Amino acid sequence: MNLNVSKNDHNRKILLRLFGNLEEDLITQILQNGKSLELETGDFLFHQGDRDNSLYIVISGRFRALAKQEDGSLHALGDIGEGEPIGEFALFMAEPRSATVVAIRKSIVLELKESQYLDIVSKHPEFSSKLTRFVVNRLRRNALQQHLETSAKNIAVINLQADNDITEYTEAVKKEFESLDVSIQILDHESHANLETQTMYDTLEQHNGLNFLVCSDADLNWSKQCIIYADLVVLATDFYAESDIQAIEKYLNLYSQSILNKKIYLLLLHPEEAKFPENTRRWFVDRKIDLHIHYRKNYNPDIRRFARILANKAIGLVLGGGGAKGFAHLGVIKALGEEGVDIDFLGGTSAGALYGLTCAYCDFDREKIDFYSKDSAQNKLTKNDFTFPLISFMSGKKMSNYLKKIMGDSYLEDFWVGSYCVSTNYSNATTRVHDRGLAWKQIGASMAIPGIYPPVVIDNQLHVDGGVVDNLPIETMYNYPVSQIIAISLTQLKSRPVNFTETPSSSSLLWDKITGGKKYRLPDIASILVNSLTLNSRQKQEMSKSGVAIYVEMELKGIGMLDDSKWEEIMQKGHDQMKEALEKVPEQERFW
Repeated sequence: MNLNVSKNDHNRKILLRLFGNLEEDLITQILQNGKSLELETGDFLFHQGDRDNSLYIVISGRFRALAKQEDGSLHALGDIGEGEPIGEFALFMAEPRSATVVAIRKSIVLELKESQYLDIVSKHPEFSSKLTRFVVNRLRRNALQQHLETSAKNIAVINLQADNDITEYTEAVKKEFESLDVSIQILDHESHANLETQTMYDTLEQHNGLNFLVCSDADLNWSKQCIIYADLVVLATDFYAESDIQAIEKYLNLYSQSILNKKIYLLLLHPEEAKFPENTRRWFVDRKIDLHIHYRKNYNPDIRRFARILANKAIGLVLGGGGAKGFAHLGVIKALGEEGVDIDFLGGTSAGALYGLTCAYCDFDREKIDFYSKDSAQNKLTKNDFTFPLISFMSGKKMSNYLKKIMGDSYLEDFWVGSYCVSTNYSNATTRVHDRGLAWKQIGASMAIPGIYPPVVIDNQLHVDGGVVDNLPIETMYNYPVSQIIAISLTQLKSRPVNFTETPSSSSLLWDKITGGKKYRLPDIASILVNSLTLNSRQKQEMSKSGVAIYVEMELKGIGMLDDSKWEEIMQKGHDQMKEALEKVPEQERFW
């Protein structure tokens, strides 16, 4: 009896969370009219093309939406969690199902057929407006919100070294969640393996917080059940251990190709005061990993970052291209640090890749940022590097040698913070996202401005500046579990008309410069070349900026693309404009 009351209370909470305030008799009618359907892992709710137009509300569990490709294979569109509706468009539009939906763990939905929906609306017309309002709000979601999945509720944790005690790491994460008023329930084979299936299911679903299911090779049957119940799998391992595939990974068949595969995060555990990681890539051999996370013991930024990642609440910073104006990005990062804004993932194009990923490599250490800012400017990386202009004006050697000096043989996957940069694959005219590989080379590819620097060869393909196709790679950040994105553009989208009717001659421009006149305000050759190349990506930037929490177009008038002599001024402007942007965010919206 108490169990049914508890379930009814849970169902009421789901409806209230979905539709807002509802009268008690309306809630009762929805629950009485609706049919509760239980689905096991792998059961299909419906298939693409089906004519059924029932509305479903997820009471518990998790589903995956799949779309059929031209070759007949199924492509995962995303996961749907507790408290979300499924199929509302088919209900309103009376059209065939646009996707296939399958349960990826044991789940329960409340089914409302069209006749039941119409019966409810005839007695409670306000329900129609509630559902319509929800559909409209869903359509209004920005691009990030449309990609953001419901966070995992059940997390299976597999410790790859049974003799390695990871309690201190997990306890720190538990405390971080509890400080955010998120309850944690830990279940292991010793305490819960003997529970009946239904009792186990109820134990998980009735807990309002997160469930951590601790897998163990001491009880492989229990571990298999954990994987079935899980929304997410976390592999925890000592970073310095042997990286061979373990017996438990093989038994659980974690890396098979299946539409039911759960996302797998690789948690790489480091000791206190750990040195910079090396050879992280060995952990990816024969494993299909969706995300890897470096975690230093008792290091608060890593603890907070891991908690935000598990909750799909991470913060992403995206930095645009713009040559020497990229010094502004260093000021932005310093300002964010001063205001207590943690950066969980960082991505950039061209100058955004150079300056942003250098900061990520330094783990956002302010002293190191200041040192490399001054050192790179004093090395005049864009000066005295000219070559025979067969494919570019500059050889690019000064820049690549400097990056090698800083980063050596480090790979992007070694960085403490998840980082990526974007280049343009010249060989096949596509965008290339670099989140793994030799750091200096991937960054060099992202900033290989056509005509200025030579293309970079990666995997036998020519790569040029990422700004040609995506000068502010916001969309790539959607692939990470972020809920807030901060995007910094160095190229303003607004129109800038000139005050003359004909392009002045070279002699007129030279005389104007000699006499100190300001009659003609024209960008330099590099600026014209770069801005012309990035015109196509500006429309993309305009469309994608609506999905970010904070978007700043830097005001950097009078600074040339290759003019690093003003680096201190540029850096200060970036700092001040970022501070100003943060101050404008209303108190209740300050996610940091």
